[in-house]
Amino acid sequence: MTMNKIFFLLPLVFLLGGPLRAQQELSLSWEDARKLAQQNNPSIKAARAAMETAGYNYLAGLNSYMPQVSLSHSLSRSGGDNSSPSNRWGATASASEDLLNLKNVSSVRSSRIAREKAEADYLAASAAARQALGSAFADLLFAQKRIEVQKKIYDIRVENAKLIRLKYESGMESKGNALYTEALAENAAVSVKKAERQLLISRRGLLEAIGLEGPPSVIASGDMSVPAFSLDEARLARALELSPRIISARKTLESAKERTNSARYGAYPTLRASQSLGWSGASEFPADKSWSLGLSLSVPVFSGGPTYYFNNLSASKKAFSAAQEDFRAAKLSLASALRSGYDDFLSAAETAQANTSLLKANEQRFREAQIKYMAGKISFIDLENVEQNFVDSDLNQLEYSRTAHARKLALEQLLGVGIAE
Repeated sequence: MTMNKIFFLLPLVFLLGGPLRAQQELSLSWEDARKLAQQNNPSIKAARAAMETAGYNYLAGLNSYMPQVSLSHSLSRSGGDNSSPSNRWGATASASEDLLNLKNVSSVRSSRIAREKAEADYLAASAAARQALGSAFADLLFAQKRIEVQKKIYDIRVENAKLIRLKYESGMESKGNALYTEALAENAAVSVKKAERQLLISRRGLLEAIGLEGPPSVIASGDMSVPAFSLDEARLARALELSPRIISARKTLESAKERTNSARYGAYPTLRASQSLGWSGASEFPADKSWSLGLSLSVPVFSGGPTYYFNNLSASKKAFSAAQEDFRAAKLSLASALRSGYDDFLSAAETAQANTSLLKANEQRFREAQIKYMAGKISFIDLENVEQNFVDSDLNQLEYSRTAHARKLALEQLLGVGIAE
């Protein structure tokens, strides 16, 4: 490959970025992205609607405690062979109320539990959306930084290709080494193009996580340093009681218990009171008045069949036992996930912090190696090894920091940190 080809690659690389910069770009901080997601993220809006639906269902269920009132106004006309047609007007006001109906009480309790579970599910959905948003935001931050790193690597490769080509043309370096450095420069140009495409993918990912549509012309602004996070036993214990996933599992357990109570109430009597006041006569506003008062006691006997009650109650008890084990498993799973996730985070954070010093050292070694190579004190192979170490450290630092951010986001989701936080 000739030097003309090498020099031609650089403008092509920057032309790829031209269309991106030509678009009107929207710069978002983490706070900006979080607020937009609160308003536009479909999963959050769906979970909020489900929570509100459960709330309305609970309020509707409370009406079973209220009297049932109805009004009627009627007109009938009748006659026969031996009688003249006549009109009959009637008006009635009636009311009835359950004085004892434990099935209704259980139904209201179940509605309340469903509402509380929907609230916990909303918080869990909010935490999941925050984790997805945070991951997409970090992806874009690091995609932007990767382009800078890849372009810096490209510049280094091009400079080395120039240097080795000049030394080869002056008879001080082999043709193979000259071709090798030019090939490295070409591969570095391809890496820049890949980084540009990854930037577009990351931009689309962030817009999707926010819940917006449009051209991928968004820029993320924020801190890419190794994040701080601490998790002690006290915080873990609070999470095992207050995490949305634990609250949701607890409400599932309470719902199973209430279904058992409801099945048991199937054998209980119900008591209902009713009363009515009516008027009837030949005119539209009749004067003849009548009234009634009543109490109705109902005792179910073999309701649903001879063995229905016992089998239904047994099934409900078994379902409750299963829910107890599921709740226990949820707490064990969360505790294990938090402890393991925290260990993973610490490993990722420590690796990223340690690599920071290594990156600085390798950059300094590379600068020194360039000087030594020009002075003829080291070979091309030595220079290439030092250069590769520097390049690897630079790219690795991005990956290590990105991993630490991902581990922190995963822990925050487990703890139930929502999109509003």
